[in-house]
Amino acid sequence: MDLEAENILTLVAERAQLAEGVEGVRSVLVTMYRFPSLKNKKVSQKTGIAIPALAAVRGELVKAGIIEKKNFLGENGRTWIRENLNLKFEHDPLPNNFESVLTEIPEEFAFFNKIEEILCNRPEPDFTLDQSHAIPSTVVNRALYLLKKGDIEGRKIIFLGDDDATSLAVGLLDLAEGITVLDTDKNILNFLSENAKSLSIKNFRVVSHDLREPCPMNILNQFDVVVMDPPYTNDGLRLFLKRAKQVLKTEIEIEGKKHDVIGKKCLLCFGNKPPEEMKQIQLSILDHGFIIKEMIPYFNIYKGASILGQFSHLYYLELTESKSTEDTLSLTLNPIYTSEFKKRKELPFRPIGFHFIGEMHFNNQTQLLKNDDLHKIFIDALNHADLIILDVYNHVYKPHGFSAVAILKTSHASIHTWPEHGYISLDIFICDELSKGLKVIKFLKEKIKPTRSEFFYMERGIDTSIEYKSVNLEGEDT
Repeated sequence: MDLEAENILTLVAERAQLAEGVEGVRSVLVTMYRFPSLKNKKVSQKTGIAIPALAAVRGELVKAGIIEKKNFLGENGRTWIRENLNLKFEHDPLPNNFESVLTEIPEEFAFFNKIEEILCNRPEPDFTLDQSHAIPSTVVNRALYLLKKGDIEGRKIIFLGDDDATSLAVGLLDLAEGITVLDTDKNILNFLSENAKSLSIKNFRVVSHDLREPCPMNILNQFDVVVMDPPYTNDGLRLFLKRAKQVLKTEIEIEGKKHDVIGKKCLLCFGNKPPEEMKQIQLSILDHGFIIKEMIPYFNIYKGASILGQFSHLYYLELTESKSTEDTLSLTLNPIYTSEFKKRKELPFRPIGFHFIGEMHFNNQTQLLKNDDLHKIFIDALNHADLIILDVYNHVYKPHGFSAVAILKTSHASIHTWPEHGYISLDIFICDELSKGLKVIKFLKEKIKPTRSEFFYMERGIDTSIEYKSVNLEGEDT
């Protein structure tokens, strides 16, 4: 979907007050294009949009001149969809549902047969990175599943890791607006790049990147669909979900005004776990703003993946939050691969928490005389980050100056002011998620508004030398 079309459909969604947003409007158009004779009830079933909301969307599409009537595209409507949504299939490309995976490639997609030989030459899997190759039929099935869902035609797709080479199968369809692959394994990237070139796949690029490091700025808020088969740990899944949320488009600017975008998709492959661990997996998905639209058990079959039992489930996720998490903190010390967790069991030290320190400087010194206001902002910052406060002690110095110390369920936080120097010092230690400490700092900076500031953090309780690292907020030096 080109930018102008996305702008138009964003406004249609807002005028129709459609909770599903621009992606909901697109799903209505895709359904009307592929199934022109369907009545309201069937369109509602296929899109998941309630009939009254569906009627409102169709009314706004008529007003926008995109479709001829509420239940009829017309030739102009079909042309608009072909040109702006870049749809090719005027019918369901795969009439049968994926209750079970396809064992034979449909005749219409016979060109997939040539990928099997290519997949046989994939680089040997690196088990320390939880790599294990999906069999060729699984790779093809993933591409066909996305096609049936309408998530390839005219879409910008990013693969967070792709040792299976699913990106090549998607690229062979020649329907995506662009395909990007991020992977830390250069052998994988070279293999994909060389074969994409030999297959004449257009708009295909690879990026060497470790997802434990901050994402490159030029891929944030850019994509319609994420495809990922992450490490086989909950920590690995959470990292990949966080990065997926960052790279999916959650905001669009129209005539200088920012508009929220929800509904972008994520295709997740993840293995089976015991019930209590599966609960944590699903909570991790929800915690990052995704909902599970569909789950097909044992969809993915792997070659020699004993750790997965040679199978994994396919999750079709939808992002329901419009605000993405943007931080620039390195997460390289957190174990995410199965092999790393096994090694950690043998180590006497593990990270206990994160220690943040910071300094704020002010030209307006009188601002620091408002002790009650500063105390309230300090407490609000801790509550904003969902940190549990057990007790608070504060003291006012003579002639001026103020200190407050909060005892937290996960350690402590303190703030100290020197109005005569226009200076505030912060000290926060939390045995909790690193992101919570970052939230506290961001909140304090936004509310107190220092002239300049500087923040650092370090991991505590690990068997390494003490080293503070600079915290970079919102991509700007603080």
